[in-house]
Amino acid sequence: MAGDERATLGQFMNLACFQYLRVGTEEVAGRAPIVAAGRKRGYDLVESLGLLGTTQDAATIQRTLAAALGADGTRLCVVNSIAPSDSGGYTVHIREGACTTGQESSEPLCAFTMGVFVGALHGITGAQMRGTESVCSACGAEACVYQIEPVTF
Repeated sequence: MAGDERATLGQFMNLACFQYLRVGTEEVAGRAPIVAAGRKRGYDLVESLGLLGTTQDAATIQRTLAAALGADGTRLCVVNSIAPSDSGGYTVHIREGACTTGQESSEPLCAFTMGVFVGALHGITGAQMRGTESVCSACGAEACVYQIEPVTF
């Protein structure tokens, strides 16, 4: 049985609450649980859309994730671009990310948002992925940039 459906408040909450959860968890346990939570969310989102293993086309992935994560979806971020990389992965550019809202840092902060793209790209392409953040708006950049690469065994 589902919990409280929040008939009055709906599915969204203030970003300040999210920031306290993110920062508090990272202080106690590091970034790994935040990335893992994002990865699970991204994969589950793609699964809920019925898109598991459907494409590797960057333009299709960009349109799909922009709609699902943007203003008409979860409002996690605005997807500027998703482009294929030489390694078979993707370079993701986003802005207005939930992880960086109101934050300033000397190091990247997007563990959850990056994790969402790792999980979503895994789900939609069928390839196991890992990610790194090379540029972060909390560090003063115009956008956050993630390198999402296939895991090779």
